[in-house]
Amino acid sequence: MSSTINDVAKLAGVSRQTVSRVINNSPLVKLETIVEVQKAIALLDYHPNVAARNLAIKTVKTVGLFMPFDVEQVRQNMFFSTISAKICHYYAKQDFVLQLFTSPDERNYSELFKKLYREKRVGGLILTCPSVNNEDVMELLAAKVPFVIIGRPGLELEQINYVDVDNVKAAYLSVQRLIGLGHRKICLLNAPSSMTLAVDIRKGAEDAYRDAGMPIRDLSEIHIDLTLKSAYEATLHVMSWEDRPTAFVTADDLIVLGAQKAMDLLNLSIPSDLSVISVIKNGWADLLPMPLTYIDATFEDLGTLSAEYMLQTIFEPEKKHVMQKKLNPELIVGGTCARIAVPV
Repeated sequence: MSSTINDVAKLAGVSRQTVSRVINNSPLVKLETIVEVQKAIALLDYHPNVAARNLAIKTVKTVGLFMPFDVEQVRQNMFFSTISAKICHYYAKQDFVLQLFTSPDERNYSELFKKLYREKRVGGLILTCPSVNNEDVMELLAAKVPFVIIGRPGLELEQINYVDVDNVKAAYLSVQRLIGLGHRKICLLNAPSSMTLAVDIRKGAEDAYRDAGMPIRDLSEIHIDLTLKSAYEATLHVMSWEDRPTAFVTADDLIVLGAQKAMDLLNLSIPSDLSVISVIKNGWADLLPMPLTYIDATFEDLGTLSAEYMLQTIFEPEKKHVMQKKLNPELIVGGTCARIAVPV
């Protein structure tokens, strides 16, 4: 049976309240008392209950991380594991706890998050992969629940704090590169249409077409659920078109693996029969037989930046903290793109 705060108080010869003050670094306790309490804690191997501490003190040292996807999507997508690991490592150094929530449902989660905040079970929230639907965000704002978003919010207001990659520019650079190699018919294997990521990728691609004086009708798009299977099936479908594209721009590099698998089945190859650029490299591309052409923006920094912001907000609630930052993307040329002859 684990030790309790009462056991520590009895062994140290002090009150339960004094033990609590020592644990919470109160300046009201004498040095010799602190030493005795710490000795008792060490002898009994006592570990304070984080939830109970949160209820007893003003600063809640627990942050909630929400990912709006099912288990399979989270398992396959290295973006989530990398971001959550960065946040977890950062908070471990700060003696904070990270609580993870995942769900693919379209239900309104603001009520749950407001309840957790009121009950001091979380001191703030980090939301990921925002939707074009702003209902949850507006309810959290109205309830004054501290949060930051990884990804561009559907509604960009001064009060909504977020950090993201400039995905409009990422898509623009990708399509610009392909157009420069002679490609005219390009297909976006894009994220779900409900995500602002998909909106940004589409916008960047269209901007590149317009700047090149090319008709938008030559740009096609398929929305998938960011899994290997959906990428594989989408590639088989697109490559069956009579007037099929010569290049893909994908929402991440797992999609490239799915495309590679489909091309193998069709006895076609990348880049000879299809050029591919990914707007992000999560890590799956290392399994490709050639280096990937992709957009790099050190996306893992999104985890650290969001964690730092939330920590500042929890420790200094009286101050106005602003975080509206987009990381600058850079094209990394690999071996998944080939030049094609431009029709005269």
